[in-house]
Amino acid sequence: MAGSVAVLGSLNMDVTFACDSFPKPGETLLCHSVLKGAGGKGLNQAVASAKAGTDTALFGAVGQDADGDFLIDLLSQSSVTTDGIARVSDTHSGLAHIIVDSLGENSIIVASGANMSVLLNHTLFADARAHVFLAQLEMDPALVANFLQMGMECGAIRILNAAPALPSAQGLFPDCDVIIVNEHELAFFCGWAGPEITNSDIEVSGRSLLTREDQSVIVTLGALGALHVTLNHAQHYTAPKVHAVDTTGAGDCFCGVLAASIAQGMSVSCSIERAIQAAAIAVSRPGAAAAMPLSTEIDQ
Repeated sequence: MAGSVAVLGSLNMDVTFACDSFPKPGETLLCHSVLKGAGGKGLNQAVASAKAGTDTALFGAVGQDADGDFLIDLLSQSSVTTDGIARVSDTHSGLAHIIVDSLGENSIIVASGANMSVLLNHTLFADARAHVFLAQLEMDPALVANFLQMGMECGAIRILNAAPALPSAQGLFPDCDVIIVNEHELAFFCGWAGPEITNSDIEVSGRSLLTREDQSVIVTLGALGALHVTLNHAQHYTAPKVHAVDTTGAGDCFCGVLAASIAQGMSVSCSIERAIQAAAIAVSRPGAAAAMPLSTEIDQ
């Protein structure tokens, strides 16, 4: 369906601790504050897409618990269609503990729970129809493969955010039209060893992930913007300078807004620029899903 996005991904309850620094092994730190809210790469990207002005449906699973109720209510309030979210009785909803330091950088531990439930199968999204299919890797890669296949059958543009980086992910790359990674994930897939990486290194390494002439790779670079790589071309996009409060979910914001913008008929170039602007807004706010900007904010 033109102008819409289907997202397959995780839903987590995030518990975020604000600290001066990350704890060392054996160290106990007192945090300044704690924030509890919705997260998970799938949920974050779906909320970002919906807030960017595109009809969005999320496919995933939560437990039969209070956290699951909260997450589904939050999605409904964000205008995300939740018919494709399963309720699983024998495990908990996904849970993430996040530490954010004084520079806005984060460290995350995830207990996947229902996100990795064996009850999930391709029937979950058997009726999915959208212009753009978007997935990540916080779920069973076999399920992601089925989802991307469904997108191909629908004639949709298929976007894979290859995060977290898994060895099995490279088997999914041929089934994608756009692959999105950050520097760390690109290093994982390409076997980088050195600490200093230039834009030309990123371009060459990004191009090595391509398996078809009509594919592209987008490497997100945080405060430095993003690099878009095709077989014969590379374009760097800069990011506006902002005061980063919390970088949790910034990459998810980028992915969701990129998918939404492509679904709305924008070019990939314009979609990347819009996604970077949205991510810059998101990092200036605390939280993950709660930080995703509205389309009016992005456009302004």
